[in-house]
Amino acid sequence: MRTPSIRFRLTLWHTVVLLVIQAAVSCGIFLFMQNKLEAMAAHELESGYGIVEDVLRNSEGDIMDVYHLGQTRMFQITRNGAVAYQTEAWRTAPWTKELNEGISGADRSVKTRDGHTYMLKSGSVPKYGFEITSAYDATANIESMRNLAWILIAAIPCALVLALAGGYFMAGRVLSPVKAVTRKAREIRADRLSERLPVSNPGDEIGQLAAAFNETLSRLEESFERLRRFTADASHELRTPLTSMRSVGEVALQGPPDSASCREAIGSMLEEIQRVAQLVDNLLTLARGDSDKVNLTPCALDLGALVGEVVEELGVLAEEKSQDLATSFQPELTATVDRVTVRQAVSNVLHNAIQNAPREGWIEIRTAEIGNGQVAIDIIDNGPGIPKSERTRVFERFYRLDKARSRKEGGFGLGLAIARQAVELNGGTIEFQEKEGPGAWCRIVLPGK
Repeated sequence: MRTPSIRFRLTLWHTVVLLVIQAAVSCGIFLFMQNKLEAMAAHELESGYGIVEDVLRNSEGDIMDVYHLGQTRMFQITRNGAVAYQTEAWRTAPWTKELNEGISGADRSVKTRDGHTYMLKSGSVPKYGFEITSAYDATANIESMRNLAWILIAAIPCALVLALAGGYFMAGRVLSPVKAVTRKAREIRADRLSERLPVSNPGDEIGQLAAAFNETLSRLEESFERLRRFTADASHELRTPLTSMRSVGEVALQGPPDSASCREAIGSMLEEIQRVAQLVDNLLTLARGDSDKVNLTPCALDLGALVGEVVEELGVLAEEKSQDLATSFQPELTATVDRVTVRQAVSNVLHNAIQNAPREGWIEIRTAEIGNGQVAIDIIDNGPGIPKSERTRVFERFYRLDKARSRKEGGFGLGLAIARQAVELNGGTIEFQEKEGPGAWCRIVLPGK
């Protein structure tokens, strides 16, 4: 079964709500007018009866004074069951024989055979033995209420038509931005992610929804661009060693088939294979981090001992370049992190510093508590440094600050990207700080114990 459109449902709800409101208002109007007319009729009846009673009391029972009230009022005066006085309006009223019998008694409303309705009020003046019955013709009031009821009922179909037409029109106007957004969204494909959905009114809900979709498209465009760049860079990095291996193999086949040249060719090819394996391992590390498949086991670690292990491991590389490695560790400083990923991040940053620091240069590694429950690892060198405009880009994958450096010396441009991913997985941050003089200052901030 097909689900009705939003426009149809909005129109239906709009119509139902308006009809309910109209029904409530109509009932209120009818009840108000009914109470108003009944109150007016009761007042007229009470007023007519009171005037006759006051005249009889003030005249001390002289019925002749009643004649001055005229003949248009409807009342009758009896004494001892006999009619003492009737107005012309009373006598000419369409009373039936049944109604005239026993007319005195409690107040009541009667309806004659010709459709007239009269309100009656009976009472007495015991001091003079008079009984008074006053009447009021309420037929006009009842007809007015009947006409009002028919008018209110007749307005229902008119209101229904207007509510449907107005609701359908307003729903169309309200949903017109949705149609524009839908039409534009259908035009956006993977090769057109730079396009954005129209935002007619940023302040309303539809505008906010379109803006949210535009933000999603921006993230998708950025992700696709990173994927495209990553694929191109990875392909380039893989093609280089493969081309080298092919060239070595072709040269070896063209040369003399002696064991020395074959061993040299095989050694060169194994070296390139090792580089490819390292590149694949780095790519797998980044892929696992992107897919949140890294199993972290955070625990309280001695930060100085952890960084000391990395310094001891990479100290051989610094000795080859006659570099001075200085350490300054704050005692009893702990961090709640995953040992493996944080160790890899520190190792990558320190390895990068050793590569960029000059021969016989120096590198300083220190740990300290920086407040707010955080600890920091600072790795400082006296190398060429990193321009301020490049301090964010150096953490991108396959990005090399010095394009002229060989891949053998500069690596694949993945070390700092892996370091940033590892630090962020542990809830920390990594960035290059401003430093006076030459060199670079990389700070890793991690949550403390």
